[in-house]
Amino acid sequence: MVMTTILRRGVCGSPAIVLVALLVTAASPLQAQVLIGYLFGEKLASPTFNMGFEVGVNFATLDGMDGAERTTKTVFGLFADWRFSEHFHLTSAFLPFAGRGADGLEPVPTGDPAIDNQTQGGTMNRSLHLIEFPVLLKWAPKRETGFRVGAGPSFGIITGANDRYESKTAAGTSYVVENDIGGQVPGLDFGLSVDLEYRLSFLSIAARYTHGLSDISQSGSSGAVHSRTLTGTGRIYLGKKKSQAPPK
Repeated sequence: MVMTTILRRGVCGSPAIVLVALLVTAASPLQAQVLIGYLFGEKLASPTFNMGFEVGVNFATLDGMDGAERTTKTVFGLFADWRFSEHFHLTSAFLPFAGRGADGLEPVPTGDPAIDNQTQGGTMNRSLHLIEFPVLLKWAPKRETGFRVGAGPSFGIITGANDRYESKTAAGTSYVVENDIGGQVPGLDFGLSVDLEYRLSFLSIAARYTHGLSDISQSGSSGAVHSRTLTGTGRIYLGKKKSQAPPK
């Protein structure tokens, strides 16, 4: 038997209205991303510029929180690539689905004795919902295909956050308590990224590590917290035109 307890601050309305709002909110950005990609991917493609979808997974953790273990979050959005010279390219992305966080954390007190007594001795998972904008300058031995390596800043806008507590009663009944802390964490997670990519004709496979520099600890925390994120993605071009060979 699993009992789920939801603790949310600042949320009102009937369950049906909240459910519909969540579904619409989640679906709209995804549909907009797909529509923009298909409409402009082919139209904007040139020998020096192309765009497409970036799809992958974040393997994230939080440095500075006791017991932090890696968690996995979906990554999805649009990327654009500008080849402004033979060996140097600029790649950026708009990733509205780029969550971070950590699992297996020591429970953080909520300030409510009734809740804190229940969650003591259990574990906590923290989820951060982000819109990410990485900007990477890359060096490429070959202009069109092959390996390339890059580095640059990452701007993560934190749109929400929640703590999920897992514990058991004295009788052995499992339960979950979820606490919305979106208003208690900073709105920006700035970091530096390093990216390694292998590019094929219409597909790239890449790994990106982002070292968070911003303190994203919850209000009232005694120590700093920084995100550490390894991202594995596939980049699918929606439009790509090769450079033409110079006339002989």
